[in-house]
Amino acid sequence: MIDDFDEPRDIDCLTAVRRLWDHLDGTLDAPAADEVERHLRTCEACSSHYAFARLVLEAIADAAPARPAAQELDALRTRVLDALAVEGFRARR
Repeated sequence: MIDDFDEPRDIDCLTAVRRLWDHLDGTLDAPAADEVERHLRTCEACSSHYAFARLVLEAIADAAPARPAAQELDALRTRVLDALAVEGFRARR
């Protein structure tokens, strides 16, 4: 008996689009991700959804401010506390 559970199955467009964001986030399990990728390779309509979703995620990533490193935050905190101390303020501990 041949076990075909390991073979990716063909999915329809609705299923592919419903799984698209999870696929982009990397949260789909391997078989489901394979099904989406297989569908995207053969479906022009869903490929355009995928391209749009990737552009949205890239735009969000580009618009997000860079997070400073912990050392930069510590240096900033020190500068702010020093400036406040000059003005007579004391940090609460």
